[in-house]
Parts: sequence; C-alpha cells; structure tokens
Amino acid sequence: MTQNNPEDLIKITDAARILGFKQRTKVDLLIKEGFIKTFKKIHSKQMWVSKEQVYNLPTPLPVPPPPVMIHNKKI
Repeated sequence: MTQNNPEDLIKITDAARILGFKQRTKVDLLIKEGFIKTFKKIHSKQMWVSKEQVYNLPTPLPVPPPPVMIHNKKI
C-alpha cells in the first residue's frame, strides 16, 4: 500500500457501487488479483482505491456477446 492523491481515493464500497456490484466482494477479488491497488490515508485505518483505476477498468462483454464479436471459424 502506498499513498496517492487524497482527492482521487474512494472507499472500496463506493468502488463496488460504481462497478455495479451490491457488495464489495468482487472489488476485493480485483484487488487480490492485482487489477486495483489499495492505498492508505493518513489517520485512517480503511483501505482506499483510486477512482481513476476503477473507471479505467475494461468493460465486460454482454452475455451473450453480440454476433459481431463472435468469430466463426470454418474447419
């Protein structure tokens, strides 16, 4: 954990809401897998994440993906 610009930092629960999750479990998994880094604020025991990192995560494909995104290979 390192320090970052305090104005850019948000709580993990806020990051979960931004990403459309009801709970923070998926964000904890993204942190564990290294997609999001955690930071500490002075005089705070909470873990914080960068709002910029959250917004820069790639967006998932819709389920099922549109036919244009599926490459049909003929053998």
